Amino acid sequence: MQMKLNKRRSSENIEVIDIDDLVLTRKGGGSIIDQRPVFSHDGETLYIVWKHIIRAYSTQTGDFVKELEPASNRIAGLIIHPENPNLIIACTENGELNFWSCQSGIITKKLKLKFQDEPKIKTFHIVNYKTHKGNEFRQVLVTYISKCNAKIYIVLFDLDHGSCTKSTCIQTKSREYYVDIIGNHGDNLIALLHDVDLHILCPSRNLVDKLHKTGKTGRIPTCIAGHPEEECVATGDSTGRVVVWKSLFQIRPYTAVYHWHTLPVTEIAFSKSGGHMYTGGGECVLVKWVLANPHLKSFLPRLPAPIKHLTIAPDNLYVAVSTLDNGIVVVNPQRKLTSVIQNFTWGVTLSSKDLFPAGLVVDPRTNCLVLNSRTGHVQFYNTHTKSLLYNINITAQNFLTQERSVIIVNTEVTKIALNHDGSWMATVEERNDKVSCIEVRLKFWMYDIKQQQYALNTSIELPHEGGVNALHFQPHLLFDDGTLAITTGKDKKFKLWHLVEPSSTRRKNKCWQCHSIGDYRNLPATDADFSIDGSLVGIGFDSSLTMWTPDTCTFKCSLTHNQYQYPITRIEFGKQDACHLVIVASAQHIAVWNILSLTLIWSVPLNVATLTADPKSTYMAVFTTDNSLFVFTPQKSKPIYTRKNVIENDSFILGAAFVPNLKMKQDSSYGLWQRRSQLFFLDSNQELLTLEPESEVMVSLEILPNTTVPATAFSNLVASKTTTDREVPSPYMHEQLGRVGKGMIEELLSVSAHTLPSMKMLCASFITSLLSSSVSKTQAADDKIDRDETMQNDEESEESEEELSRPKRHESPPVTEIDDVDESKVQLVDHDWSFLKTILPDQEVIEIEN
Repeated sequence: MQMKLNKRRSSENIEVIDIDDLVLTRKGGGSIIDQRPVFSHDGETLYIVWKHIIRAYSTQTGDFVKELEPASNRIAGLIIHPENPNLIIACTENGELNFWSCQSGIITKKLKLKFQDEPKIKTFHIVNYKTHKGNEFRQVLVTYISKCNAKIYIVLFDLDHGSCTKSTCIQTKSREYYVDIIGNHGDNLIALLHDVDLHILCPSRNLVDKLHKTGKTGRIPTCIAGHPEEECVATGDSTGRVVVWKSLFQIRPYTAVYHWHTLPVTEIAFSKSGGHMYTGGGECVLVKWVLANPHLKSFLPRLPAPIKHLTIAPDNLYVAVSTLDNGIVVVNPQRKLTSVIQNFTWGVTLSSKDLFPAGLVVDPRTNCLVLNSRTGHVQFYNTHTKSLLYNINITAQNFLTQERSVIIVNTEVTKIALNHDGSWMATVEERNDKVSCIEVRLKFWMYDIKQQQYALNTSIELPHEGGVNALHFQPHLLFDDGTLAITTGKDKKFKLWHLVEPSSTRRKNKCWQCHSIGDYRNLPATDADFSIDGSLVGIGFDSSLTMWTPDTCTFKCSLTHNQYQYPITRIEFGKQDACHLVIVASAQHIAVWNILSLTLIWSVPLNVATLTADPKSTYMAVFTTDNSLFVFTPQKSKPIYTRKNVIENDSFILGAAFVPNLKMKQDSSYGLWQRRSQLFFLDSNQELLTLEPESEVMVSLEILPNTTVPATAFSNLVASKTTTDREVPSPYMHEQLGRVGKGMIEELLSVSAHTLPSMKMLCASFITSLLSSSVSKTQAADDKIDRDETMQNDEESEESEEELSRPKRHESPPVTEIDDVDESKVQLVDHDWSFLKTILPDQEVIEIEN
């Protein structure tokens, strides 16, 4: 198969291919923990850095509030302006200061710091100090490492003009160093930690350096934190110690050791007054110390992942804990959970190749992507709303933290499969530490409609010896309610599983059992897949594709080619008019077989990384190891779409899947292969990516909520007022059960009286909710009377039907318009609604709005 680039060509024999105008866009993932987050001055908003963008989240609810105007380059750090709390200052990696307004989110000022060269900024702070004459200065502190990696530069700049005022450099042997500001009663000091050296620099004395040794060479420094008020600094090291230093300009400073952690301390933070200290590390435990007594400490255990950053809110209202699963946990000083900020959960592994071992799977019930989450969990991520629906704990095991000299292996989910309607989910979890026996479990989960969650139905220990290679469900059969699942294992066997009635009277629910077992010539079993109608199952044994009847486990045929002796890694049956074709892929080639004629249609040498098929069409996509994308159909060897270097060369594709669109795309800017489904793929940076037309690039990554007010009962009342100003046709049947207006009454009673707006604002929405329901009841009663009259008098019934079918012009009520209400019967009940004129809008106003 000859792959062509997407360039415009014209020839008599070559089809014209349009210029590729698809743009790579990010739909999820991306680190929100690279930089330390910052609280607003009132502590109610948390600002998070996402590459070159700052996002605001509600501290109380964790909801996304707004996104600030993007910076021109990646952000190296941000702070709240010391004098103006409504101003955010951030420094980009290329040395540009940006000033944002917290209210508007617009950049009000840009200031380029004047460097002699073009460094890459690593840290950014604001320093306040006094000279010996009593003059006060507020300046920008940035640090960066030289291009030869031999010097650390510490430079002070004027905050108003960006000119350099003071600078110095420190020799280093390592690229790792840590910087923080020491309060020192308003006359700030600069603390820099690298190797085994602790440098204390005084800005008021032209950055005079005082050097202290932190200890033995075996204790590698890991973090530093300056005291907000006193001449004091805390350092952490690789042995889990926290050392607090005081009287820093003496020859031998006073030190105190706070030692609880067994793993390296990754972060230290002081409370605003400096009386308490928070520390965190790989144990997934937040430790709160009393600085005056190292023996007094408290703990917040079982955090989702190891700690990376700690941020304290003004007045010690909250503590933001950034964890390595790409989430931020907000807790109060009493160590009670307040909210969690997390949109796309990362896996925590020792190698990027071990990330997302289960790949990408689509849930047919919600059209969400199902993939690995934090260790032992799977997440359901909605690509349409760019939101995380929920995480499911599959293994039901605590996260085992690492030890200093031993690598601890946790149980991880390696396979995920869902049936045709999402009512069943199957997972495989494995743990192999190469010391004890391998642990393998196959679990079947049934979706509980009432609880709106998956519940464990069957757990099977060691379904295959050595592990599971593939897991798939049989497609829905038109005339059969039975469902099969297939697994292939490293024991060179495949097993078919089916749902059976309980054998014991104590069990009420059906459970899954092994239906049949098979192998082929003692060859290793690789992947498997069912045909679109479920009548055949293709199983890969080494380089051979074998066909079986799943119901009887009967061998049908074997397909192989002497030119391709590579083990099959992926099998995919064609859809729709390509259902008679089956695609096999290995690490070196891709081939298409016709299962009717048992012949090889076409094949291509290709270094395949992943292969995926569109469930709504015949299109398929294959990614190669050099990050190239080819979209094709099984009938033709000519690709429909080709894209070279989809992602950067230092990254690689972990998985891909087609997600069905909510409605078919009619825009001509989309390719034919994108009309029914959208291709999503995951890279080694744990970012969820897709290809979209340029017209869709400006769409925000987050779906903005209707209001920036936190999700409370009061905000719901305000929203209900704005949505009931439009006319909505009343349904003929009840849409919900319960008493009329129950929801509105509960919301009114659940809110404190002093927080409610004026009654004039609430009365309109409250009355109209009751009015629409009462009209519906009146209509239902009239329909019943009509049916009784019809049974008594056929002639009157015919006249009534003619009268009802004749179009009439009615005056619309303020909110609801009903065309089929008999006016003669409605007039029998006389209500005085004159008082509604003062609270409801006029009829003309409603017509204008509509």
